[in-house]
Parts: sequence; C-alpha cells; structure tokens
Amino acid sequence: MNIIQTSKPTDQQKLDMSSLVAACQKKEPLSLSAPLEDDLGYDILLGYEGPHLAAMAFLFFSTDTLCECCVFVHPQNRRNRLFTGLLDPILDLVEARQKALGQPIDFCFLADEKTPSAMAALKAIGAEYWYSEHKMERPLTSADREFVMDSLSIQEADDHLYSAVLDGRVIGTCAILPSQNRIYLYAFQIREDYQGQGYGSQFLSGMLAILAHMGLVVSLQVSGQNYIARNLYKKAGFSTVESLAYYLY
Repeated sequence: MNIIQTSKPTDQQKLDMSSLVAACQKKEPLSLSAPLEDDLGYDILLGYEGPHLAAMAFLFFSTDTLCECCVFVHPQNRRNRLFTGLLDPILDLVEARQKALGQPIDFCFLADEKTPSAMAALKAIGAEYWYSEHKMERPLTSADREFVMDSLSIQEADDHLYSAVLDGRVIGTCAILPSQNRIYLYAFQIREDYQGQGYGSQFLSGMLAILAHMGLVVSLQVSGQNYIARNLYKKAGFSTVESLAYYLY
C-alpha cells in the first residue's frame, strides 16, 4: 500500500475520498464522512493500492493533549491488514506531535457504533471504550438574528473565540469553526458558579444570533454523559444526527 500524507488533498484525492466513504456507507450503516473542506486542520493519510484508494485515516488534534482519529477501509480491501498497515504511520504522526509539544497526547479512535467492521477492528487491536458523543445540528434562521440579549453581553475575545460577559466578568466561553455555510460550535461552557441560572440558554441564543449572519447550519458535539448540556441544546432546537463512540488506544 502506497501511503500519502497530506493536509490539503487535491481535487482528485477528494473524489477518491468521497467514493471510499460512499462504498463504506453502501456496505453497512455509517454516519461518519470525510472532512473535504479546506483548512479544517486535519492530518490525512491516504493508502492507495495502485490507482485505487483502499484506506484512509484522518487525525485531528482537538487540543494539545488529545488526538482523534477516524479510519475508513474499502469493503473490497478488508481482511487484508490495511487498517493495521495505517496504524504505524498514524502513531508516528502522534509521536512527532508529542515531541514537538514536549508532552504526552491521548490518542483515540472515533467510530460509529452501528458499524460492525469498525467495532471488530477496534476490538482486534485492543482499543478500550472511552465514552460516546452525539453530533447535533440546527438550521439557522432569520428569527435567530432578532434575539436580544438581556443581562449578558457577548464579546469576541479572539479570532473565532467568544466570551459571555456579566457585569464586566467573563462567565462563559465558546469557539466556532466556520466552514462554507456550516458552522461548528465547540468548547461551549458556563462557569460552574453561574450555572443553573439561565445564562447558558441566553449565551447560546446570543451565539445563534451571531452565527445566523455567518452560515445556514450550526453543528456541535456533546458527550452522551452530559445530560444537562444535551437538554440545553434540545431546548434550543438542536436534534441528534449521529452518535459516535471514542476508543482509547
């Protein structure tokens, strides 16, 4: 297998990636997709058998201490040890990042629990279940733009980083990652001593008002164990579109 490493796939490579995902989705249930948008910050490994893209992996260093990885193997190429063939170069990338940062990085695989082949592969390499996470989405509407803040104000603290401010004090933060007409919202939080007072709902509504000027859909991920956050997002109109599991390796 010829492995190509890139963070900016060519148009042809994007077509190959889309075709591989489509083949996997046709074979068995799968909600994961390939990150085809530019400048998302993924490290990508493409494994070719001749002109045929047989396997691929996406690594995303979501923080300086965590790397998330997702692997696709073409159904026609399974049971040929292509997954394990990608494992060494995947771990090499993680080790290089650890050396550059001078600190250890937790490494985990992201998988759709409804996909039997993924579950079998993770079991075979001894990966351990960590937790589950739900992807939630919501369309952005003109009504969102009309929301008026009550006691809070929102400040853009840095590029794509926002703060909820109450009486001059920062009580919450969140970040966004715009991508074409879709916006990913993450790291949404309210200080513990201000939780349960409605500030989370107000902050989220305020963010949706800002995002409604920037895109058509907002998406986020929330831990399956974080029932308070999941209820907050449901009340704000978000619905679950996929459920994923994280396995430490």
